[in-house]
Amino acid sequence: MRVILFLICIHFLFQDLTAQNQYSGQVIDSESEKPLAFVNVIIPGSHQGTTTDIDGKFSLYSNDSIDSIQFSYVGYKQLKVATPDLLNDPVIEMDQVDFKLAEVEILPGVNPAHRLIELAVKNKDLNNPEKSTEFSYESYNKLVFTGSFDSTVTSKKDSLHLLDSNTREAYETLQKMHLFMMESVSKRDHIPPDLSKEVVVASRVSGLEHPSFSLIGTQLQSFSFYSNYISLFGSNYLSPISKGSINKYLFVLEDTLYDGADTIFTIRFQPRKGKNFDGMYGQLQINTNTYAIQSVKAEPVDQEDVYLKVQQKYEFIEGKQWFPVQLNTDIVFKNIDIDEFDVVGIGRSYIRNIDLSSKLTKREIGNTVLSVDPKAGYQDSAYWAINRSSPLDKKEEETYRLVDSVGKEVNMDRYLKVTETLVRGNIPLGPIDFPLNRLLDYNDYEGARLGLGVESNDRLVRNFRIGGYGAYGTKDKAWKYGGYGLWTPESKNHFRLRFGYAQEVIESGGTQFTDDRYPTLSNEGLKKLYVSRMDQIATYHFDFSLNTMRDFRLSFIGNRQDRQFTNDYLFLDASEGVISPIDQFNHTSAAIDLRYSYKEKYAEMFGRRFPVESKYPILRFRYTKGLKNLLDGDFGYDRLDLKFDHSILWRNIGVSSIRLQGGMINGNIPLTLQYRTEGTYSSGLLLATEYSFETVRPNEFYSDRYFNVFFRHNFKSLLFKTEEFDPQIAILASYGIGELTQTLGQHQNVDFKTLERGLIETGLAINNIYKLDNTAFGVAGFYRLGYYSDPDWKENILVKLSLVLAF
Repeated sequence: MRVILFLICIHFLFQDLTAQNQYSGQVIDSESEKPLAFVNVIIPGSHQGTTTDIDGKFSLYSNDSIDSIQFSYVGYKQLKVATPDLLNDPVIEMDQVDFKLAEVEILPGVNPAHRLIELAVKNKDLNNPEKSTEFSYESYNKLVFTGSFDSTVTSKKDSLHLLDSNTREAYETLQKMHLFMMESVSKRDHIPPDLSKEVVVASRVSGLEHPSFSLIGTQLQSFSFYSNYISLFGSNYLSPISKGSINKYLFVLEDTLYDGADTIFTIRFQPRKGKNFDGMYGQLQINTNTYAIQSVKAEPVDQEDVYLKVQQKYEFIEGKQWFPVQLNTDIVFKNIDIDEFDVVGIGRSYIRNIDLSSKLTKREIGNTVLSVDPKAGYQDSAYWAINRSSPLDKKEEETYRLVDSVGKEVNMDRYLKVTETLVRGNIPLGPIDFPLNRLLDYNDYEGARLGLGVESNDRLVRNFRIGGYGAYGTKDKAWKYGGYGLWTPESKNHFRLRFGYAQEVIESGGTQFTDDRYPTLSNEGLKKLYVSRMDQIATYHFDFSLNTMRDFRLSFIGNRQDRQFTNDYLFLDASEGVISPIDQFNHTSAAIDLRYSYKEKYAEMFGRRFPVESKYPILRFRYTKGLKNLLDGDFGYDRLDLKFDHSILWRNIGVSSIRLQGGMINGNIPLTLQYRTEGTYSSGLLLATEYSFETVRPNEFYSDRYFNVFFRHNFKSLLFKTEEFDPQIAILASYGIGELTQTLGQHQNVDFKTLERGLIETGLAINNIYKLDNTAFGVAGFYRLGYYSDPDWKENILVKLSLVLAF
């Protein structure tokens, strides 16, 4: 009896399985032969079906036999394929059609696409895994750089012998191998809202053993499309799933597909006519299960030097959370043309082993969001066989074989080590580095500063450097030199100790913070060109710094100087009850420096720790104590300096930057230790700089207590833009107030003003008028207002050249 029951069960199970018909294949572009992601695969006469994955593959199941299958895709001719033909040849080729989503008239009533987008926006925090849940996952990433020939070449394969020899040889080579490829496996942990850590645990790069490039393949595009701005290859674009997007984008409902109890809506989008913003066009698939993104493909509207296209696929994990599982990035470098072919980058990321909980605690995650495991480059072939999403094809295997052999022959890892050193700012030669910043510099006091520096590197003693330098100023006609040591042991708190001696010059009235970095792509560094007053010093100094907590970096600084004025200035010192004119003094000081950057993130690459842009303010605090009588110090005083920097990316209207800066000094000290209002107006070349008073001469104002506000709003290209002309407009406003509590008569043979009445300055910059390589040129105009303005309004106007780095 049990045998009969068992046979009956087997019969019905077999009958059920055999009743399930499966149709599988891959959809590709008929011309490029590249896979097409998110093609709708539908049973004719119904909306039942599926979509292709990010590699163009699909599997369609049906209880009933199907005569044919219909394929539809935005921008391609609809195609119907008989199932017997599909079984014979599972590769389906679709033909493109000329397609551009035209502006359409929305008739009275609710646009159904708008209703779906509004529901997707309403639920975006719920569906965004970075907002709604902890998670951990592994990711397999592959990035290939190859050559893509124009269709006029590939369409005439029978006539390739007519091509010139270089083009023919390049074509034949690229049929066998790629130019370059890399793979990586990374592990990421995340705790909402913004604690995240990704570590590359395995890396393979053609021609190299060193894993430094591994991070590139993991950071080509944003993790998901739920942020207000999507990052693609370093640029930001307004997401179609952002608040108010229906006022910026045109959405059209294209197709509907049923998947069990859920419905999948295919929606095309592109920027509306007359809307000037950094936007994209493409296709979304919205699933009625919490109105989440199921797939997306998009590309920026304006693409000059680099063409980008991205695709993302999402799945519903553990019946709880939509999660990206596949990411594609295609890149074409338009300005690189080698032997009649374009250089193309193809990036693929496959996310797996998704767990809706983090394996790390908040403390373990820390603030280093990207790093490479030191052992990442040493995984064996067995590891890669297990961790690849699919085996390498013959072309990829040949790429590794040939490029690896060339890499070993020319020792490409050695050149990579040189590249790392150059990123750090050094030219390497064996165990010695030559710092680039010592070779040439310029300021208005020294003129062209020519020099040479040398320092040891890790090949001599790991984590310890000792160096020296010499320099000569062509304007002050004086030599400078110094020596130093730097110890950076490997530690979680990033401890660093520096010490040294120098015969140097130092800015008169300058304000410094330890490791004060200029913002990325900022022209603030141009301010030093206008420094025209310096003191000569012989100084011993040391400092050590470490991260005391997650967002704090603490430094302690000690300094002993013999300082001499280099102009006719005299300070009348009455501290001993007798007025003594002095033109030199001894200066001993100690300082505590604190940098607070709330939730700032870092990436470790090329042996360095790089800050990642933060949406939170950065606060600097420094307390300095002048130590009279210690090491023959002549002056005792207390000095407090504060600086606050913040940038805000406003949706649709650009970026605002603000700096608040102030300080106060208690003590009777020379003018060179006071505060100088940073002005960048001189008789020479006039260049606009950030965070300075553009209409103020370098030594026009001095204070011993002051407060400055610098504000800039960059509209980028949002106000005006054409195909030929892309100016970026910025408005600026600056305000400063201060006082000098000392008796002005103590400062002899020098002219300056004080700031009790307040200094006001406004400006307008039109950047990116002309672009040359990576530098954009423009013009900026400034006007001085208020008490310190000239009675003749024309004298308050100043026009400068603006330079903006535009990588």
